[in-house]
Order: sequence, then structure tokens, then C-alpha cells
Amino acid sequence: MIAWWGWLLIWVGLVLALLIMLVVMAWVLFRKAMALMSDLSDVVDKTAILDVESEKISKPQIAILTEMAEIRDRHEAQRRRRLELKEARRERRLERGKTITKRDASIMQWPQGWS
Repeated sequence: MIAWWGWLLIWVGLVLALLIMLVVMAWVLFRKAMALMSDLSDVVDKTAILDVESEKISKPQIAILTEMAEIRDRHEAQRRRRLELKEARRERRLERGKTITKRDASIMQWPQGWS
């Protein structure tokens, strides 16, 4: 059987361990909060560049108020540009394929015994 002062020592030790653990966890959380605040201030400084006057932002063009011919021309220009990009990609792929598969045997250096 443990004496009363033994129980008192055990509980004092447990309470001290709990307090030490709480202080350590509070210190860790405080350090993380300070690092978070530092990162947030960096983000605010970087996003301050994006704050511009509303007059500088171009207003969107409302399709209802524009002429049908202008809308049609805009869509045709976009379609032509997409087709040109698609054709350019196709040409690049063909050229790359030709360089990979086409080999000029006359300029190759063959081993001596093969000729």
C-alpha cells in the first residue's frame, strides 16, 4: 500500500508533466502561428500588385449590344487561328517524323567489313 505522501508525489509529478507538455505545445503552436503570419504578409505583398483601379480594367464586351457581323468576324478569326495552329502542329509532327524515319545511307559511316 502506498502512503498518502506517495500519492501526493505521483499527482504532483503528473500535473507538472501535464503543464510542461502544455507549455511545449503552446510554444510550438506559437512558432507555427508566427511563421504563418510571416507567410501571409508575403502573400499580401505579392498580391498587392494585382490591385488595380477599376478604370484600368477593360470592360467586357456585351454580345447583345454588338453587331452580328462583328461577332461573326470575331468567331471566324478565332476559328482560323485555331486551324492555323492545328496545321502548324501537324507540320511540325510530320517534319519530326521524317527526320526520325528518313536516314540517308550514303552519308552513314559503315564498318569496314560491310562494304
